[in-house]
Amino acid sequence: KHRTSLLPRFKVANGVSAGFLNQLLSSTIVVLFFFLPSLARTTFSLFACVSVDHPSADASLSAVGTFWVFDMGQACYEGYHRAWAIGLGVPLVLLLCVMLPGAIFYLVLSNRSSLHKNPDFRRHYGFLYQAYRPACCYWEGVITLQTLVLVAVSVFGFNLGSYAQVFLLHVCLMSIMASLILAKPYAQAATLRTMSQGVGCLCITTYIALTLWPDSYISGFAPSDAYRN
Repeated sequence: KHRTSLLPRFKVANGVSAGFLNQLLSSTIVVLFFFLPSLARTTFSLFACVSVDHPSADASLSAVGTFWVFDMGQACYEGYHRAWAIGLGVPLVLLLCVMLPGAIFYLVLSNRSSLHKNPDFRRHYGFLYQAYRPACCYWEGVITLQTLVLVAVSVFGFNLGSYAQVFLLHVCLMSIMASLILAKPYAQAATLRTMSQGVGCLCITTYIALTLWPDSYISGFAPSDAYRN
């Protein structure tokens, strides 16, 4: 008999069947997918801090150090920022960065032999794997991790400067493109082609931005040599 879900077939104490729990789990995954970028950005921002004044710049500066992006009057990891980061940030990181992709990988890989044979499992979790080849049925978990990395670059790359942030974004996009070319995860060639073209367009855009990047982040507002030529 095929396994139908992550949850065993049993009756819980209040009489609610595991089938209802499967519906609840699949609905929760859909909601997390829909809000993942904004949830991840808010979660990572709970740990993000911004440098205001450098202590060696001027002894009279009063805002020396790093401050929380949500409250620039709160020193980083002091006072209530520590409470928010540990009390709310850590559980959210575990939920979004560990439990969500882990649940996707476990659900799909543990039922790999019956993904297209079990109508009950397909009804609840088919949205996780039906767009991909059987060998890459877990790819939705990979996309989740890729999304989290891109959001992390946008949040934590701020202190590195805009050029370094765009460079990291370009590296991430090139890695995503390489994974699409090597794995070919999508079942339909048209879907793979569309995704590759979209990511490729973003790679070209960030590459052009890096090439024509002005020198103002180093000295003045002079354009780069590529721009002058």
